Amino acid sequence: MRAIGVLLVAATLTGLVAPPALASESAARPRAEGSWSMVPQSRDADGDGIIDGDGGVPKSGATSLTPSRQFVGAGNHVAQPHERLIDGALSWYLSPRGYPVRLDACRSRGTDARWVIRQGGKAVTTTTWTRLATACRTTVFLPEATYQARLEVRDGARTSSTVLPMAVRNILMVVLGDSYASGEGNPRNVQAWLRRGGALDPYWDDTACDRSVRGAPALAALALEKSSPQTSVTLVDVACSGATVEQGVLGPYPGAGQATSQIEQAARIVGSRQVDLVVLSVGGNDVGFTSILQTCALNADCPVATPAPGPLAAFPTVQQGVQSLTGALGASYAAVAACLGGGTCTLADGRSTSALKLAPGGRVLPTLYPDITRAEGGQPCSYLSIPATDFAWARATILDPAPPATYAYPLAGGGTASLPVAQGSLNEQVAASGRLPAWQPVRETWTSWADTPQGHGVCAGRAAWVFGYTGLSGFTSASFHPNPTGQRVLGRAIAESAAAALGEPVGS
Repeated sequence: MRAIGVLLVAATLTGLVAPPALASESAARPRAEGSWSMVPQSRDADGDGIIDGDGGVPKSGATSLTPSRQFVGAGNHVAQPHERLIDGALSWYLSPRGYPVRLDACRSRGTDARWVIRQGGKAVTTTTWTRLATACRTTVFLPEATYQARLEVRDGARTSSTVLPMAVRNILMVVLGDSYASGEGNPRNVQAWLRRGGALDPYWDDTACDRSVRGAPALAALALEKSSPQTSVTLVDVACSGATVEQGVLGPYPGAGQATSQIEQAARIVGSRQVDLVVLSVGGNDVGFTSILQTCALNADCPVATPAPGPLAAFPTVQQGVQSLTGALGASYAAVAACLGGGTCTLADGRSTSALKLAPGGRVLPTLYPDITRAEGGQPCSYLSIPATDFAWARATILDPAPPATYAYPLAGGGTASLPVAQGSLNEQVAASGRLPAWQPVRETWTSWADTPQGHGVCAGRAAWVFGYTGLSGFTSASFHPNPTGQRVLGRAIAESAAAALGEPVGS
């Protein structure tokens, strides 16, 4: 009986010991578990909501009133906080090998791992076997396409694998146009000026054009970048403050030292790549934005006054000049459209050049100008020497995308002047550009400001989304341009329109 008991105990102990041995054997079995993401092409190094490039950063005081004029770190392939765009225009490098994709095997179990990337059944990239304990992530460059990514993990003679579908997608976004696209009034160090006032040495991404990633299009690019880890966004921003269609978009702009058109500048950067989005703001300077402001500031009855020097000077009155120049915008936009997705682009000087190529489903997003005319209570502004009657006229006949056929302007001396608006308004012409192939106007850059009970114009105080006259505050060029809050509102409108146009989600 005792022997039988010993045998039973031994058998029981054997049964108890066996499972841990099997568990140990199971624990050694490798497991392949992977993921992939696009490496951001619009990078935010410090999480402040502003793109950081590789064009160099001031050696000290980047966000102060007077940043150092010595720049460091340009071209080191590290995005530093507050660093300029590459050459003042490009968010990150465009490689002939494609776009960087991060492959992550860190949740796998085993000793070594490698990736085999296939397209159409053919291996196009195979990484070397690497130790998971020391290098579980790797980056490969791939052209935009759909792939099968096979992760293989081994532990001794045992292996495990998994296959992930992978669609490499980069949104190539080009920004063209004037100060409302360039971010005028919003250099990288604008917050120092807003907090402290005084003389500002503005830190621009491109000094000649007052170009800044605090502008609405660049903010939209970063919002799209952050909306999905499996899509990257490359920003090519050549917008320039003061530009018109002929002097800027389609031709040289000597006023900012631009020897070539923005179309040509963008083409040099983009090369033969197809463009997914073009954000365009142009037309305001074409119809005499600065001349209108100057005339209204210095004269009573602005619409019927003799225009100040500038594009309106050839006309007897401001109203006649604005209407004549507004009527020419349709043909101007058609000329730009031929350079965006067309076969041949004719520049302002008559030269022909290759058009930028639009990707299948690519869109041109012309932005309507915002409403800078209303006070916090919604009524027309009365600001400095410009009366409410002038702001009401400008809103109804220049900015409103649905202007009246005629406008009754109350004259200072009594009576009214009946002003024909036969050529429509600036924003009506921008909205009408939607008839052009692949053009999809961003109406929300107007409606987000205009279709609200509260106004956000130059006289709206703390509710203002636009700077008033800033010449007495040490930073004249900011005058009558969106402030940081206004840029964020416009950027959100552009991002949402871009996402809808491309069928992409967009983050908050």
